[in-house]
Amino acid sequence: MEELDIIELLYALKNKVKYIIVTVLICAVLGLVYSKFLVTPMYRSSTTFVLSKSTDSTTPNDINQTSEAITQNDVTLNSKLVSTYSEIIKSKSIAKEVINSLGLDMSVEEFTSSVSVTSKDDTELIEITVSNSDAKLSADIANSLAEVFRERVNEIYKIDNLSVIDIAEPSDTPYNIGTVKNILLFALVGLILSCGVIFVIVYFDDTVKDEKDIEALLEIPVIASIPKLEDDSEGGWFKWKRAK
Repeated sequence: MEELDIIELLYALKNKVKYIIVTVLICAVLGLVYSKFLVTPMYRSSTTFVLSKSTDSTTPNDINQTSEAITQNDVTLNSKLVSTYSEIIKSKSIAKEVINSLGLDMSVEEFTSSVSVTSKDDTELIEITVSNSDAKLSADIANSLAEVFRERVNEIYKIDNLSVIDIAEPSDTPYNIGTVKNILLFALVGLILSCGVIFVIVYFDDTVKDEKDIEALLEIPVIASIPKLEDDSEGGWFKWKRAK
């Protein structure tokens, strides 16, 4: 057909509504199967640090006089160390130490790819997040990484200015699986796919169905049509049907 008849398309969609519904249901079931059996659940656990005042030795007589200056110095130092600390956490040496301490069966590259470090804007907070298919192991890695990192900072800078705000805990919900979301997404794909197939069939169907098709094809008016007489086998009555 040269032009798409919207009425004919809507009529075809109406006639094929059962086909559309079946396709949508099949795709929805596939979405459920995909979510339950084909995707490996992944869990995230996070621990958060705050850069606090470093521990320095001062005499009792100087405490009142220097406490404010020390606090200001600590704030300035911590703001400069946030980005540096973030890079130290992702270093290979720390990764190897955590892998050995927990007896993990993974390479350094696999370990570092499962760890993300973020610093909160305009704050002195650092969050370490670990992703793993084992919820408990992800929490263990995050806590061990935090401990090793804290010790390493002590060795490098000779200061203890890290305080843990939140300890990592195992998550009960995988972050990469949304069963309802996947079912709806697959169902939507089924709806679009089935409607698309019907659209293609209607668009490329060049068979003659009624007088309008003849008039459009031959560009001449239809004067008359011959009815076709069919036998209704059940009732024994004859019925008229327009001949194609």
